[in-house]
Amino acid sequence: MSERTARRRRLVEEDRAGPDEGEQMKVDADWLLTRLAAEAEADIADLYDEAGDLLPIRQWPAIWRQGLVTDLEISALYEGTGRERREIGHVKKVKFAERLRRLELIGKHIRINAFKEIVEHKGLTALAERLERAQRRSRAGGEHGADGEHGADGGAGPA
Repeated sequence: MSERTARRRRLVEEDRAGPDEGEQMKVDADWLLTRLAAEAEADIADLYDEAGDLLPIRQWPAIWRQGLVTDLEISALYEGTGRERREIGHVKKVKFAERLRRLELIGKHIRINAFKEIVEHKGLTALAERLERAQRRSRAGGEHGADGEHGADGGAGPA
């Protein structure tokens, strides 16, 4: 038995075993990153036997059965007509999930942050200065009247 076949069988057995009794699945940021990495690294060769034929779905590693294969279409091919008609083969079409999307999600993961967007805010300094002046006027308004404004001459009020 080849190393790949032995590994595939071991994975299949582990997949069937599932979590231990009483063990609950913990879904958090680490779990998500681990899952995305496993999906991104999943080997398509694990779906085929040594002759290049698609394995029965039950023999696929769980990672493929749980969302990496999005569609499977199997059509029978026939030869002849009527009583002479016989099946000569199958056409198997497999549609896979977008692997690039998984890499993108890994890059956006909070711990990886490969695509961190830098947002530049212009004019905040001027806004802060205007707010500070407004606060000073407000404080001064308590000393110089209800409206907080200085007299028409710009002074501090009557001398």
